[in-house]
Amino acid sequence: MSTVLVTSAAGGVGRPLVRALAAQGVTVRALVKNQAQAAIARRDGATEIRVGDMRQDSVLAEAVKGADSMYHAAPTQIIDEGPIAERIIDLGTRHGLSHLVFHSVIHPEITELPHHTQKENVEKLLADQPVPTTILRPSHYMQNYLEFWEFIRGGLMPYPVSTTSPMGVVDVEDVAEAAAAVFLSPDEHVGKTYDLSTETIDRNAMAAAFADALGYPVTAIRLPPTVLLNPLSAASSVVGGAARAITTLSPRRVSHLIKGAKEAQNARGIKTWSPQARDNYVQMMTYYDSHGLPVGDLSHLPSLLGRTPTSYADFARREVTRRTR
Repeated sequence: MSTVLVTSAAGGVGRPLVRALAAQGVTVRALVKNQAQAAIARRDGATEIRVGDMRQDSVLAEAVKGADSMYHAAPTQIIDEGPIAERIIDLGTRHGLSHLVFHSVIHPEITELPHHTQKENVEKLLADQPVPTTILRPSHYMQNYLEFWEFIRGGLMPYPVSTTSPMGVVDVEDVAEAAAAVFLSPDEHVGKTYDLSTETIDRNAMAAAFADALGYPVTAIRLPPTVLLNPLSAASSVVGGAARAITTLSPRRVSHLIKGAKEAQNARGIKTWSPQARDNYVQMMTYYDSHGLPVGDLSHLPSLLGRTPTSYADFARREVTRRTR
């Protein structure tokens, strides 16, 4: 295999994918948005770097030229993925791209979610074009809750979704491993679409998994979905959650809660997003708050991995070990 281009290479899936491909001896070209991310990609094993905004034609053209295969994942804050996908199809056709793996989303048909609709539109574009394509549809990431890691260490698990909403989830590292497997055996996967789902779990059960891993109680609390637009709207929920957990709090855990409150004010770098991107994210959280998110076909991921996918309990134990040693 020659060069694989990975877009969003310093992102949640991009980083473990770069590492997984590099570990297999694959030449990885990373497309990142700045020099700080370029340094991260190099440490992860990328041997070629392209820096810039993928929405700029010249940046994307330079990244695709000379690549044999491509993994494309657009950042959440990009509102309209269509023009980027059209450009990739054009460049891929002209430069003879042999395999395009598109990072979609589970259940792109959910019309109430603009982010999902964008993915569905791209899938439709890819269905009628000449570049050999594989589509991956990952579920809600287990890692999303690590945005509130300091809170979790303090004994609280806040998130702008109901504590009882059933969420289909997947470990990002499993997604990356599955994607690497697709690249290593492309003939088996071209023209196919895979759901990447592990299990259904609500946040009360997630909090219990972290409590088991940490060795002390962790309480899930619901934040209003609008918290990303108005961080102060979370104050009563956090204070109420802390009050309920007060008997289990220690001075050290209180310090984690204070640090978490500071970090949460710009979770996911939300302050740099456009107003429309923030509104779309709030709409997504509002939907999850009321409806949750179903899993997809649970047979796809173990088939790609050749093993049982990572459970949420195993994920919690792994992350606690990594972050507290």
